[in-house]
Amino acid sequence: MIDKSKLLGQYKTPALVADLVLGFCLKDTSVQILDPSCGDGVFLARAGQLLDWLDPSSNHSDKLWGIELDIETAEQAQLAVPQAHIISRDFFEMDPWPKFQFDAIVGNPPYTRSEWISQLSEINDQPEQLLIFKDAEEIDTSLLTQSSGSAHLVRTDSDLAVLGSRAGLHAFFFIHGLNFLKEGGRFGFVLPNSWLDVAYGERLKRFLLEHYRILAIIESNVERWFRKARVNACIIILEKCSDFQTRMSNSVHLIRLKRPLSEIVPFGLDDKNRLGQIQGLTGLILGGNPGDDDFFGRVLQQSDLGPGEKWGIYLRSSARLQKRISQTALHPLGSWAKLKRGYTTGANAFFYLNKEILEQWPVEEKFRKPLLKSLRHILKREVSTKDTETEVLLIDSGTSISGTAAEEYIEWGQKQRFHLRSTCASRHPWYSLPDQGRSPLLLPKGIWERHFSVRVDDDLLVDQQIYRVTLADGVHPLVAAALLNSAWFSLQLELNGRVNFGEGVLWLAQYELEDLLLPDPRYLAEAELDILISIMNDLIGLPVKSMLAESKEAVWTELNDIIFNIMGFPTSDQEIVMNSLNERLSARLAKARNLQSV
Repeated sequence: MIDKSKLLGQYKTPALVADLVLGFCLKDTSVQILDPSCGDGVFLARAGQLLDWLDPSSNHSDKLWGIELDIETAEQAQLAVPQAHIISRDFFEMDPWPKFQFDAIVGNPPYTRSEWISQLSEINDQPEQLLIFKDAEEIDTSLLTQSSGSAHLVRTDSDLAVLGSRAGLHAFFFIHGLNFLKEGGRFGFVLPNSWLDVAYGERLKRFLLEHYRILAIIESNVERWFRKARVNACIIILEKCSDFQTRMSNSVHLIRLKRPLSEIVPFGLDDKNRLGQIQGLTGLILGGNPGDDDFFGRVLQQSDLGPGEKWGIYLRSSARLQKRISQTALHPLGSWAKLKRGYTTGANAFFYLNKEILEQWPVEEKFRKPLLKSLRHILKREVSTKDTETEVLLIDSGTSISGTAAEEYIEWGQKQRFHLRSTCASRHPWYSLPDQGRSPLLLPKGIWERHFSVRVDDDLLVDQQIYRVTLADGVHPLVAAALLNSAWFSLQLELNGRVNFGEGVLWLAQYELEDLLLPDPRYLAEAELDILISIMNDLIGLPVKSMLAESKEAVWTELNDIIFNIMGFPTSDQEIVMNSLNERLSARLAKARNLQSV
């Protein structure tokens, strides 16, 4: 059973993060503010403090409103902010109030996984809660995009907005909250940054583009704002806007903070100087400042943002780098290579055979093959069966096992009920895994400090933590390996990969990897192919080091020089790539260390 705080996605907002959001949203002292998931009242308490600093002579009690699903937490909020109006209800079951809309909606919505939404009604003995989330079969399928198999339906006064079923609860606040907000009112939220780059984010981004001016999206390069939540967060600042032309001509400010907020705003909770520093920072950001000692800044027109694009790339890379990508003749990796994950067995404890298992169950050698579970322990850019300590049970569906030790092992597995697991039960027979075939190259699914691809010397099967790379006809494995071991490929991984789970591990789905842009080996000149093969032969036998250490190795530097020359990158752009790679990697690892210190 998931504990209540985790189910509700309750993570206390640092006061300084709340102050930064409020700095964008408190346009004057007359604002009326709503926090639709107020928790214990941090945003409302900080809003009260900032309003008192702005106008100490006024009574601000009617300006602070909060809604909280959990009754106990709502009571705590009322005690913490007695001047606020705290309502203990489900925000999604509330209709907008007639003739009353808010000047600002702020907060830190629940970081609740989509599959837990149906359990929320159980925690407060209120079975009618969250009826706004319909079952997939109730949804008009014409509202679904091609990439959606099921969805949640959310009502607004005049719109139906469909979000993918994997969307977290936080995504729906932007949709339902629209009708609680005045035209020109600000919407400031702290939320997981996954929506910037994942599939469900396309529908959310489309909704934002159609209803709001997107004023700013802010991430920290150096710290995690919610150190106990195993996700990375960002701040988004919106302004409700019904005019199409105004939205499309709006300037979107993409910001990455270079220093911890406590260093940028070095004043205590009760120090009025804090307000002036916050106002100065928000003014610099919305003023289009390209950056200073405190942040990197980039400005795009809202019309340049597409809902199907990964906005995280715009946030984390320079305009010059984006322009260079668009001007260079590159091709998706998937046009000349195909990636597939290794085995998802459904029961690794049964299918993966180590020395101890084989001592107890001596399954015949013809029914097992070497398996590589991970690349974490691989020290060079080539692997073979000698690098494995595990074998996988591999029995063709038409093979007789009568009277064998394998048959006894399978009977034991059935007594353990492995065959009833959904993944196993979908196979016929349940114990028959498909042979993966031969793949000349492998890529790790999760990346920590080392970026690398490895060559496979023999017939080796792999776990789902590894991608198998098969190549189009005419593509030499060493040429492909050279491209997949380059700084250019590593930078694309860092820019496109997901780190939203917070532990610092970078990963991309298969389709995302196949979309990454590289030179197509089939179009390279013979001299270019020969030199890539030669340099890769030198690199393969060297130890794989962390990317930051790798950048000091002469052979790896030579490889990158060759690939940059093939791509036509001048020295200045090569420096941008290397600096961007080091900056993104350092930022990712710094955030991970921030988590590990908790």
